[in-house]
Amino acid sequence: MSLAPGMRESTLRLSLPQDGITDGTVVLRFPTEDHIDSLLAAVADPELREAANMPNLSPEQARASIAHLPALMASGRMLPMTALDATTGDIVGGGVLHHLDAERAIVEIGYWVLPPARRRGIATRIARLLAEHAFVLGVERVAAYVNVDNPGSERVLERAGYTREGVVRSLPKPDGRRVDKTLFSLLPGE
Repeated sequence: MSLAPGMRESTLRLSLPQDGITDGTVVLRFPTEDHIDSLLAAVADPELREAANMPNLSPEQARASIAHLPALMASGRMLPMTALDATTGDIVGGGVLHHLDAERAIVEIGYWVLPPARRRGIATRIARLLAEHAFVLGVERVAAYVNVDNPGSERVLERAGYTREGVVRSLPKPDGRRVDKTLFSLLPGE
């Protein structure tokens, strides 16, 4: 059976080097048990949880989820990463590649930054690092969806080189609600 024009055989896989990826200021690494407390601080913040579309996890759920991350990565559903300050090793936020469509070479990104690390360009660095890593993996289009009432995150993506494409209506959130989101994209070479 041949593939439709413009389609490719699915060889794309989500992966991350052992030491993570870095731009010299931020390092993105696979989360470990040692990162749980900082991750819990992020999901405990209702404003951050809302903006980043993160579920509200209990400490037990967060610890249990670590064991499932390799399977989520292998399935293409999600590759979560913890963002660390490259100099101090302190956790400053996180990022994720998710919903890989290997056949069409498209992936979505998400990112968040802990309050003490905000206003330092960390979110912009995370958004750019995620896209650059996706391109290394063979992705041809990186998409980012931002809640329409989040102009700060829109500015992050614009600074990272993404293009605003428009509003996508009625996308799901982890709590079951549906909201409108602004779609941004980045292509290789942009």
